[in-house]
Amino acid sequence: MTWTAFKELSFYWTSWTLFEALWIGLLWASRSRVPGRAVYWFRPARRVRRRACKRRVDTLLGKLEQRRVPVPDRPDKAQLVDRWHRIVAGRCASVPFQVVPVLIAIGPLLPLRPGPDGTPVAALWMAAAIAAYCTVSIALMAADERAVAVSDPAGPVTTQAALFLEELLEESTARRSQESALDAHGKAFRRLCRALRTQARHLTREQPSAVRERIREDTERLIAALTRENERYLFSEGPDREAAVEGLARLVSSALQHSCRPRDGRDSPVVVGAHLLADAPSPDGTAGLSEEPLRNRLRRWTGGLAAAACLFGGAVVLPGGGVATDVLVLAGLFSVAAVFPQLRAVLGRAMAALSGSAQERVAEPAAAADDRSAQRPESASARAACPNCADRSGVTGGSPTVG
Repeated sequence: MTWTAFKELSFYWTSWTLFEALWIGLLWASRSRVPGRAVYWFRPARRVRRRACKRRVDTLLGKLEQRRVPVPDRPDKAQLVDRWHRIVAGRCASVPFQVVPVLIAIGPLLPLRPGPDGTPVAALWMAAAIAAYCTVSIALMAADERAVAVSDPAGPVTTQAALFLEELLEESTARRSQESALDAHGKAFRRLCRALRTQARHLTREQPSAVRERIREDTERLIAALTRENERYLFSEGPDREAAVEGLARLVSSALQHSCRPRDGRDSPVVVGAHLLADAPSPDGTAGLSEEPLRNRLRRWTGGLAAAACLFGGAVVLPGGGVATDVLVLAGLFSVAAVFPQLRAVLGRAMAALSGSAQERVAEPAAAADDRSAQRPESASARAACPNCADRSGVTGGSPTVG
């Protein structure tokens, strides 16, 4: 890639990213980032994959009926289909809009011909800058997810509760993916609890403090009840396990029933049926403190990205610095890895693979030396221990000693 092509890439990416960041920021500030609202203005979009969504909801409601979940604790079919399809359609429409900057940044990584002026291919710092562009684009996608959770906190609960019920009752998620059933169940349960806490935090932001405190307490009691039933489900067998599945499905179904109501017509902050919390255990005082506050996470992410940007900037200032440029780029990559666990895991596996190969290369000469030493003749001490060889000299090749 030539320097001119890189400058054009940077200009297009910066323009699109600034527009996207402004769009996300305005919708976040106005609490109006609701997936599917603009998509449903177009009538053809209302019918895309809606039948598949209906079949999925029918299967889920049939499983709930088989588990003897009462009708008052089950979600309404029409509300659930409309709510779930709006969220899915809105996400499918927004992802291509957000993926464009990533495609612009990844496109030049494909093999390109050099420019007519014979400029050589991109340097390492250019590839690092493109990786930084991709990182910022992915961070904007995460910010959009956060804007959705703040604007419509009941929407993520609807999605996560439905997916958790599918994982619990149909047991199909583990078969579709490459992970074990236990890992899939744990991830779905953690996502549901996180969505419930986010709903309690943002659903009552305009309500008095007494209402907010009551919703928070109800949510923590609901999560404590879910945790108790989930432990019974994981550590029991036979009839006790079936009873735990029914209790867990009833709690999640009631939370799904209250969250799938239309956002514009929601007139109550209730998150679950009160009769289900009658014998719920008291929540732990540190239950809500297990996750690091968002403010601290944003500060850590901002600091890591700023450090990486400074290091990449130093690599740009010293394009001909040789080893110094490579060191700055690697330091920038490790700064980004400190922020994003996925990249840190990839770098950790790469370092483990490199260290393993280095150990194998060191072990091969050592093994060869051991083989050679094993093939050597017996030492003098061993021969001395033998009474038949005591009168033979090692210098004379085993011949009898003179005298």
